[in-house]
Amino acid sequence: MIAYIINGKSFGNCVDYVTRRALEERLYNEQSHQQKTAKRKYEPAKRLAGEHEAHVGAAGARWQSHHDSPQPNNGEDIIEHLSKDWHLLCATSDIRIYEGRKAMAEDIARPTNTRKPIKDPVGHISLDFHPKDKSIMTDELIAEIAQDYMRQMGLTNTPFVVVRHYDKEHPHCHIVFSRVDYDGKILTQTTNFKKNERVCKALNRKYQLMQGKSKLNTDVSKLRGKEKVRYQLVQDIAKLFIHPSVKDWDSYLVNLRQHGITVKEKAGKAGRMNLYYCVGRHEFWYRKLNQYLSRENLEKVFRARSEKQKGTSQVVKKPVSQKPIMPTPSDTPKPKPQSKSVVIPPLPDGFMGARIAPHDLDRYQRGEAICAYICNPDDIVGKHHWIWYDFKTGQPRCELTPPLADRYIPDAFKQSQLSGNVSSSHTQGAGINLSSSSFSGNPIPDEGFAHGSALPDDFKLWLSRHPGLSIDEALHRYRDEQKAKQRRKSMKL
Repeated sequence: MIAYIINGKSFGNCVDYVTRRALEERLYNEQSHQQKTAKRKYEPAKRLAGEHEAHVGAAGARWQSHHDSPQPNNGEDIIEHLSKDWHLLCATSDIRIYEGRKAMAEDIARPTNTRKPIKDPVGHISLDFHPKDKSIMTDELIAEIAQDYMRQMGLTNTPFVVVRHYDKEHPHCHIVFSRVDYDGKILTQTTNFKKNERVCKALNRKYQLMQGKSKLNTDVSKLRGKEKVRYQLVQDIAKLFIHPSVKDWDSYLVNLRQHGITVKEKAGKAGRMNLYYCVGRHEFWYRKLNQYLSRENLEKVFRARSEKQKGTSQVVKKPVSQKPIMPTPSDTPKPKPQSKSVVIPPLPDGFMGARIAPHDLDRYQRGEAICAYICNPDDIVGKHHWIWYDFKTGQPRCELTPPLADRYIPDAFKQSQLSGNVSSSHTQGAGINLSSSSFSGNPIPDEGFAHGSALPDDFKLWLSRHPGLSIDEALHRYRDEQKAKQRRKSMKL
């Protein structure tokens, strides 16, 4: 399943589209024409049998009602419609679905009358399911998924309708709602495309559905605005990335520049360099496109690619066979005693269905505990789990709570980390050092994370409301929100 967010300006036009008004009117005109033709055909017989109409009774009444011209698609006919291309699945109780399209549009738009007009008041989302799921996609299941999607996206306290269409091979439905809720607040979630992607993946796991198309396979002709530019940019970068002329970072930038794409590096608040891809007047952070498009990841790929090319181009010459000169016992070097080194194997791909950033995978192999967002199929909202390597079992371990500070770590592994210029604080305890402001304004102590104690309740609550973020990214956003709250409080005072 994948969701396309399409905002609009006219409630009437959107309701007309999802209820197939143009198709309904065409079918109505065709049926009216056919019935008028049938009436003219039976008119002579009707005149000859005029004196016997009084004795026809119920049979004549049925004949008359059957040949009357159909009524326009107002009132209950919007449910019992002529077309079989759509079906109204569900709606909020305050929408007059039995009084026609105009009444439905007015009821959905009612909350927008309580405040100043906004740019795109119509919320319109299309949920598209994979053709392989067609056999299980009943009307009841699609209605349940649509309402579950709105809950997880935070699109609540607003009137909406869910309409299913049958005009394409793959099952899909349309959600029409007001972007202004009953309290007069604007629902900004319809511009949060990253959250939309996380919610779709969570619903796919929950209902065991096929994952929708990736950005590389998405039909950009169905998109518009900035979202269309973003998906097209990802597809262009993917084509240029594999070009034979791209051998290192500089050639990569040259190739992008030749196709109208520029790259900027900006220093973030934490001092880390952030990469931005620019096309036209639009500028995208690399994580908004793909998390692997950072300079660090790309340079690793370029180095591996060049080493592979060197290995295939070099011809290995066989040495000339000579009689080996046997060294004397005095010349034979004595083998030095080697200590057994302990190496943590890489974390398996797709471990527990978690999405883990590359730098967190490196920290895992350094013996640290990392935090990842995992949504089980039975859960509506996922939870943050701690993942670390258990030296006793030789397997990765995943728990809701961080590991104990005195967990077993072999001395050989500690020595190997120390020799690799890794501080001892990373090889002992959980290895997570965070600090941020809580909701009450008090700082979160670093010691609690460093020694493996539980996360503060306020930060846990914030993490549960923002699934899919790594700890570093979550902390960064959490700090910014707290600073903004403090500024608003000071302005009010």
